[in-house]
Order: sequence, then structure tokens, then C-alpha cells
Amino acid sequence: MRRIKVCFLSESSGDWGGASRVLFTNLKRLDKDRFDPLVLLPGEGPILPDLERWGVAYRFWPGFTEPGAPWRYAKRLAAFYRFLKREGIDLIHANHAYWRPAEILAARLARVPVITHYHVVMEQAGPFVRLSRLIVANSAYTASASEPRQVPKKVIHNPVELDKFDQGRDIRTELDIPRDATVVAFIGQIKRIKGVDLFIEMAKRLSRQNPGVKFLVAGKCKDEPGGYREEELAEAIGGHPDIHYLGRRDDVENIYHSADVIVMPSRWDEPFGLVTIEAGACRKPIVATRVGGIPEIVEDGVNGLLVERDDLEGLVRQVARLIDDPDLRRRLGEAGRARVERDFTDQPVRELERTYREILGT
Repeated sequence: MRRIKVCFLSESSGDWGGASRVLFTNLKRLDKDRFDPLVLLPGEGPILPDLERWGVAYRFWPGFTEPGAPWRYAKRLAAFYRFLKREGIDLIHANHAYWRPAEILAARLARVPVITHYHVVMEQAGPFVRLSRLIVANSAYTASASEPRQVPKKVIHNPVELDKFDQGRDIRTELDIPRDATVVAFIGQIKRIKGVDLFIEMAKRLSRQNPGVKFLVAGKCKDEPGGYREEELAEAIGGHPDIHYLGRRDDVENIYHSADVIVMPSRWDEPFGLVTIEAGACRKPIVATRVGGIPEIVEDGVNGLLVERDDLEGLVRQVARLIDDPDLRRRLGEAGRARVERDFTDQPVRELERTYREILGT
């Protein structure tokens, strides 16, 4: 039986955010006996050895060609049309939204169906998204809040790669943290919408009540609107001896395994929140805000605890419960792992494969 050839369009050549992490997890776990994936990358990057190891072919294609110089647009349209025919592409999976690219028009002319994957809410959709056969959304929240309404949407939650997180280890000694300390961690982008300031204020309050508890902040500072420069974050922490900023970590699995509690105090409506299932993969309880798609993943009192947006008092109270109750931490963490194993490993990838076959009628 001929394998279905799916062309994946990626904006990145490495694990540089949630969308790329989900794409590469799907590529790794895709059934290569039934599917022949080909991913288009914008250039060289750290994902190349992994793709080769997984048996995933790749080409370099420098991003979508949006309207500009008419001759350039027409040239890229023709080049992509020829590429689709030459490679025998059956289906395109665009891992991001777009405006009016020549590549999508070429797919339309070549009669190659397109799936567009929404990793964030799209309140204003590009005109060519309407040419998609289907929009895959990472949560029911993302699907319901996104345009265009006339394109069918299907919810397929994000997967997580258990092998990666099972290989994590406790590195408290390397971080100069006592092995018997209780550790509470924030892992994510250092932005105001992620609630890092709430985490820091919570940490200051809890450290006064719970001597010996340590707090970790892991993520990259960015000098951009809504972000923090490192000196701004240092000023917010104020030299507090129990709050440690670790910067961006390539070994994030080790940070999860070094923590007892994970906190995700997002202010914005998280489309999904990969931290929720990464914490579950590591059997760590999570305290998160009840925003966006998070309640689809975290069931309050079952595999984590939920608080309302900007509710600092609630955040302090729920994290304090977990600091004081190791049995509760263990129960929530084990439930989180069970939920991940059931719903967020193979299941999303198999559903994606079924979707490809349904669109192609195979």
C-alpha cells in the first residue's frame, strides 16, 4: 500500500516554542509505515539530526511568500506548484496561520488539500486560511474563539514526548539547593501575561511562612513589549535568597524533576498550556489559572489545582496546601501522569493520522 505523503510547513528549525515542539513530537511519532512525512524548514537548525534519526525527510524553504513584488510572488507560486507535483504530495499540514501566501494558492491550483494548525487563538484569520479543508485546533477553547467560522475545525490536543521527560533527573545539588528542600517552580516565557510577577510575589509571601522552601524561575528574558529584561526581573526578585532565576534551560526536564510543585499563573487565555502536560509527564502537581484551554487539561482537585486569573491570595493558599501536604502532591502528580499517558501521548497523533485519512478518503 502506498504511503500517504504529507508535507509539513514549519516556521522553525528547532524546539523554539510550543508550536514547533508539538510539530516535531507529531513527526517523531507518526506511523512511518502508513505516512511519508516531508517537512519544509526555513533553514539549518538543531532539529536536523533528530529528523534524520526519525526517518523524516526535510527540505529548506525560506518561509511563506506573502504578497509583495508581483514577479517574486508568481515565481514562488510556480516553484511550489512544481514542487508539489514532483514530490507527489498528497496533503499539506501548515503548522501556523498565514495571510495570503503563494504556497497556499499553489496548493489550491494543484488540488492538494491543506490543513492549518492553530496553536493560538486567531481572532482575525488570513484570507487564504479559508482555502483550508480543515483547521486543527489545540483545544476546544482555541477552536471556539478563532476565525474563520466557515472552515470546519477539529480539536486535537497537543502530545508530549514521555521519553524525554522520563530521562529527567533531580539537579538540586547542581543548582545549590538542599536536597531536602521543598521546591516550587515557574517554567515558561518570562512575560507579564505569564504571571511571573504573581509567582515572585507569591514566593516572597510563602518564604516568610515556610522557611526552607525554594523557588525557581526558568525561562528566557526578552527585551520586548510585555517582556522582562534580566535586570528588570532581578529588580523584581530583589535579591531574595530563596528565589533563583535560572535563565533559559535546554534541560527543562531536569527542572521539572528538581521541583515538587509547578505553578502556571497565566493572565492571558492560554490556548493549551504545554506546561500542564509536561508537569503531568513528570508526575508533578500543578497550580494553574482557570483561563483559556487550561481547564480542559487540569481538573481541579484531580490532577492539579486551579485558581482564578490574577488571584494572588488563591495562588498563595493553593501552593501552601501542596507545600504542607506531600501526600496531596503525590496523588495529584500520579493522576497527572495517568491523564497524560491516556490522552496526551499516542492518542493525539493517532487522531491526526485518522484526520489525514478522512480528508483524503483513504
